[in-house]
Amino acid sequence: MTHKDCRLLTLADIEQASHVSSQAFMEDPLISFMLPIRATRVGTLMKFFRLYGEINIKNKRGYGVGEPLQGVAFWKHPEQESVSIGVKSLPKFLPLLFTMYPIGHFRARGILNQLQAFHVKYASEPHFYLDNLALLASARGQGLSSKLIRPFLAMADEQKVIAYTETVTAANVPLYEHFGFQRMEQRTIHGTGITVYALRRPSQ
Repeated sequence: MTHKDCRLLTLADIEQASHVSSQAFMEDPLISFMLPIRATRVGTLMKFFRLYGEINIKNKRGYGVGEPLQGVAFWKHPEQESVSIGVKSLPKFLPLLFTMYPIGHFRARGILNQLQAFHVKYASEPHFYLDNLALLASARGQGLSSKLIRPFLAMADEQKVIAYTETVTAANVPLYEHFGFQRMEQRTIHGTGITVYALRRPSQ
């Protein structure tokens, strides 16, 4: 998809998209919980988002705004299959295995399990899923979130399906509510201090 406000990312965008996402999630509550050592966090995030970006861009799920990129979003469309990791992709995980990410992922399993449980509970039917939204700090307040969200909500309305997302950042909830998402449920995960918010937008 190419829209006047955002474009489909290509493999040539991976490095810039990884940079945008790494900077945007540097202080994210879940990431901070998973990777408590701030000095090594950005390096680990770059490794993670390179892999995450490549997989999603290859499956036509990555979108960006700005040149150079200032914001990225990863949307799964209702007709798209769930992404599976093939054997050929396994060597690409090696750089990530030699970071704190595997330990952090294990520490955060309760949070991640709750995210998945909310997704199943509130979006079991075909839907547009906003998996990730990231903006550079310098690009906030310029309407870029709208450019990365509204085109997909318009498609959801055309197809008469819902849109779904989640967040662990309370300050993000009003942003999503502004676009018509409704807070379905929130739950604080014991022993973590992290609250998970489930947000669903009915078709208009």
